[in-house]
Amino acid sequence: MVAKIVYWVSTIAFCAVYALSVYTYITDPAGAAAGYAGVGYPAYLVSMMIFVKLAGILAVLVRWPVGLAQLAYAGFFYHLLLAFSAHIAAGVPGFEIAIVLFVCVILSWLSQNAARGPGAAYVPNWFDRFA
Repeated sequence: MVAKIVYWVSTIAFCAVYALSVYTYITDPAGAAAGYAGVGYPAYLVSMMIFVKLAGILAVLVRWPVGLAQLAYAGFFYHLLLAFSAHIAAGVPGFEIAIVLFVCVILSWLSQNAARGPGAAYVPNWFDRFA
């Protein structure tokens, strides 16, 4: 039961923030492009990230095929790692959000097998005792 709560709270938390960022990219593309430029990324990434973030959210929530969900987790992992490092390097605030979401992604990934089936092959079974 604990594993399911950890899984769903962490998964919904990071998926909601990612969905909110997609909404922001769509409703304020100039502001999103300025934000990307502020941390040193090109503005054309905003339009790509709309699709990538939506596809990742869908893959994690649907979780079929499981391998695609694992690729989405990897994408979120690297995206948040790059977001954290870009904010630190540029000296702008916002890296705290990346840290919190990074923890949510890790918790979601670690607890997914105990909370949902079928199991992913490379996820350690740390949360199985709490299932």
